[in-house]
Amino acid sequence: MTNRTKFIIGILLLLGVVFAIEYRMTRKFVWIPTFSHTDAQPFGCMLFDSVMQASMPQGYTVSKKTIRQMRQDSVFNQMQSLLVVTTEAMSDGQMADLLRLAENGHTVMVATSALYQWTDTLDIDYRYGKTFNLKDIVGKDMEKRDLGWPIKDEAYADRRMHVSVYRQLIGHTLIKNDSVECELLLSLFEIEFDEEKCVNMPRVFPVALSFKRGKGELILVSSPLLFTNYMTICGRGYIVQGRLMNRLKAHPVIRMESYMSATAMTESSQFYVFLQQPPLRWALYLTILAILLFCIFTARRRQRVIPVIQKPQNRNLEFVKLIGSLYWQQHDNASLLAKKLAFATEQIRQHNVPLSAEDEELLKEIREYAYGNYVIPDKTLKYYINELNRIQKN
Repeated sequence: MTNRTKFIIGILLLLGVVFAIEYRMTRKFVWIPTFSHTDAQPFGCMLFDSVMQASMPQGYTVSKKTIRQMRQDSVFNQMQSLLVVTTEAMSDGQMADLLRLAENGHTVMVATSALYQWTDTLDIDYRYGKTFNLKDIVGKDMEKRDLGWPIKDEAYADRRMHVSVYRQLIGHTLIKNDSVECELLLSLFEIEFDEEKCVNMPRVFPVALSFKRGKGELILVSSPLLFTNYMTICGRGYIVQGRLMNRLKAHPVIRMESYMSATAMTESSQFYVFLQQPPLRWALYLTILAILLFCIFTARRRQRVIPVIQKPQNRNLEFVKLIGSLYWQQHDNASLLAKKLAFATEQIRQHNVPLSAEDEELLKEIREYAYGNYVIPDKTLKYYINELNRIQKN
């Protein structure tokens, strides 16, 4: 395996580790309503759908098909309950299809903040409110209001069930028309100041109304955020969801995602903003590809080939032999004995060799000859060198 192949494999493994770490990192909360079946963010519907799938007695499914596609698949040959949750406006054809299904005996629940489309059709009005915006509530105390519904039991006719929710989750509220027959399913209770009486008076604002349409029923909910993951796990919000979904349990429930745009259904991720728009999405893909190609073909280190340098040989022994040979050839026995004596005494000092009295006398005698005080015959030189070797070995 060449170094280039190893380099490419290393870069690919490094990129894999980076993407794995990025994928497993804790994601920040994205407070954008998507109502997507695969979105685990607060305003997605993954948790809500899982709870409904386990609790609806006739079944609960999520479909991206349109009503016309379902009609071609013979879905409406039996009675169905449809749930539409969206913040976007519908076309006239989509509204007509929903109304036609309700008239044919199906139950249709529409949770939308685009209420202006339904006011003329249902002969009602709505009270405008602010849509949820995280910037408006960051750093502020979030106010809670009560959502309630009437109890049909005559023994408790004067009572209502209440669930506290954050007021910011309820955008618009409905205004009933006394001439229109409808059933109040859910109300918002607020305190308003009465200028005539100069006191705070409690007021009731409808949030969910049920209308009879032919053989079926049409339910209009003014707050689509009630059908999200956040309401499922926040306080007692699941009770409100259960109250509304109870109207649909008689038939199999189908929650339709075809009324949301494709970008709204995209699961939020670290690159959520880029993935929303096709140009930015392709720019992200091309950038990743360009970085990968750069790492493979250009990011290698460019340098001259470094020649292999052999380790210098130790010539000290040859040098010592050369000096010794010169001393021996010139019969400079005193200098040769002086070199040997210096080496031997250094070894004795380093290894702390114990010396007897005879060895010490011998060293004094050798030192006298090494200083050149006496002529050293060759035989005497060999004797002294052998004695120094003996002392070193000890």
